[in-house]
Amino acid sequence: MNTDSVLSTLLRYVNGQYKKDTNYDIALALLTHYSVIPEKTINELSELCFVSPASISRFVKLIGFHSFQEFKNACLNTLDISKTDYSPQIIKADKKDVKEIFQNYTKHVIDNIQFTYDHLDFEQLDHVCKYIHDSLEVLVLGLEFSTLLAQHIQNRFALMNKYITVAISNDEQLEAAHNLKENSVVIILSVEGGYFYRHSEVIQILLEKNIKLIVLTMNNHNKMINEFIDKEVILCSQDNTNTESRMSLLYSLEIIIMYYCIYFTY
Repeated sequence: MNTDSVLSTLLRYVNGQYKKDTNYDIALALLTHYSVIPEKTINELSELCFVSPASISRFVKLIGFHSFQEFKNACLNTLDISKTDYSPQIIKADKKDVKEIFQNYTKHVIDNIQFTYDHLDFEQLDHVCKYIHDSLEVLVLGLEFSTLLAQHIQNRFALMNKYITVAISNDEQLEAAHNLKENSVVIILSVEGGYFYRHSEVIQILLEKNIKLIVLTMNNHNKMINEFIDKEVILCSQDNTNTESRMSLLYSLEIIIMYYCIYFTY
């Protein structure tokens, strides 16, 4: 079974395909009709995609699902999870509430960034950037949005002559963990600490290899984080009710990139 977000899987498939073949067309059509997939039969969905039911069946197996029903369940799960991004206040809001919601959201974003700045430890920043600079192998891991930021980190550090490895899918992250040499550096971006529970197999490999761990999170009391002996935990948020932490997570990363640029490039 494909344990990645099915939406992310489809997007990666479309973004990575240079050859615009039938499978590309199916992936694009599925993305166009994503929200209705759970309520459609394979015949109804094949009509929306202008292909045969057999083509749909082959495609869902190609991207890692055993059956069309498993694929539909995964789509439904993604849609259900997306509803938890926002508080009931926002989900139930109408147009008259928008200004107040945006004011509160903006205040929480600013408060998060201020909290992150107030908790900056410059000695810790020096340790973190020295780890990155001195290590022959640095790997960045995260879930969903964090993987987008991981690619941003990779890009910025490459400009400073430091190659950092990024693994996106679950399978890629597991393989990258297996391939790590002992005493490598791993950066995990996980605001609420969910990565440690959803990727316990990866975490176990990292523990066995005695890697140096850098975690950007608001959950610094996570029990699995505290199992690592050599770790640096950077507080990057104080609230994530309505995804406010995405902004402060990026802010934290930009602070690290900026510090590295100032002190570790010549």
